[in-house]
Amino acid sequence: MKIMDRFLKWAGILIGIAPLGFFVFDLLFFQDLRPRMVAFEPVTAIDENKIIWTGVGLLLYLGCCSVSLLRMVNYLRRAKKVNFIYLASILAGAVAFLFVFADISLLSDIGKQHSYGFPQPEWSLIYPIMAYQFIVGASFILIHFFGFSPDNLLDAVVFDTNIYLIAQYVGLLCGFMGLTTAALGYIFPGAWNPNIHTVITLILLPLPYCLVTAYWLMTKLKDKTPGLFDEKQQLDVGRSAFWTLVLDVVIMSGLFVLNLKNLGGVTSVNWLPIFLFSSLLIFSFGNLYFGQQKA
Repeated sequence: MKIMDRFLKWAGILIGIAPLGFFVFDLLFFQDLRPRMVAFEPVTAIDENKIIWTGVGLLLYLGCCSVSLLRMVNYLRRAKKVNFIYLASILAGAVAFLFVFADISLLSDIGKQHSYGFPQPEWSLIYPIMAYQFIVGASFILIHFFGFSPDNLLDAVVFDTNIYLIAQYVGLLCGFMGLTTAALGYIFPGAWNPNIHTVITLILLPLPYCLVTAYWLMTKLKDKTPGLFDEKQQLDVGRSAFWTLVLDVVIMSGLFVLNLKNLGGVTSVNWLPIFLFSSLLIFSFGNLYFGQQKA
C-alpha cells in the first residue's frame, strides 16, 4: 500500500507539472493565434506544429487527473471520514477530466469555422476552461505534497462506504451535467448536431461515474464481503430506485406532452440522454438523501 501510494504521489506530481507549463504555453500561443484566425489570416505550418504540442499537453493532463483521482479514491477507501477537500477535489477533477475533451472539440470547431470563414465564438470558452484546468492541476500538486494524512486511515476496510458515497456524488454531478448539456439542444436547436453533441454526451459524461463505480465493484469483489451492500444501503438503494422510476415517468411524460407538436425535432435524439441522466441524478440524490436518515 505504501509503495503504491508513493508511486502515485510522485507520478501525479511529475505528470502534473508538465501540463501546467503547457497551459502557460497555450495562453501565449493563443494570444498570438486568436487575432489572426479571427481576421481569417492563413494558419502557418509553425502554428499547426504548436497545436500538436497543445494536444500533447492535454494528453499529459489526462494522465495527471487519472493518477491524482486514483490516489484520492484509494486513500478515501480507508479513511476514517471523507474530508470535504478530497470530495471537492474529486468532483472538480472529474469536471477537469471531461473538459479535456471539450478543449479538443472547441479547437476542432475553431479550425473548421476558420476554414469556412465563419465567426469563432468558441475562443471565449477556451480561456476560462483552461484557466479552470490549470487551477485544478495546481491544486492536485499541492494535495499530493501536503495531503493524504496517515492519521486519518483505518487499519482495515470492513465496508467500502466511502467509495460508495463518492460514487453517489460523482453520479449526482454527471447527471446534472448531462441534463444541462441536453437542455442546450433546446436552447440552440439550430446548432445541435445529433451525431456529435448527443453521442459525445452519452459517451463522455457518464465516464467518471462508470470508472468510480467499477473501482467500487472491484474492491468489493476483492475483499469478498458477503453481498455488495449492507442492510442500510440495500434499503436506500431500493427507495432510490422506486423514486427514480416514479419521477422518470413524470419527466418523460412531461417531455412528450411539451413537445407533442415537434417530436421529430431535438426531442427525437435527446430523449435518451434526458432519460439516462435524469435517472442517474435522481438515483444518486436518493442514495445520498436516504443515506443521511436512520434505518
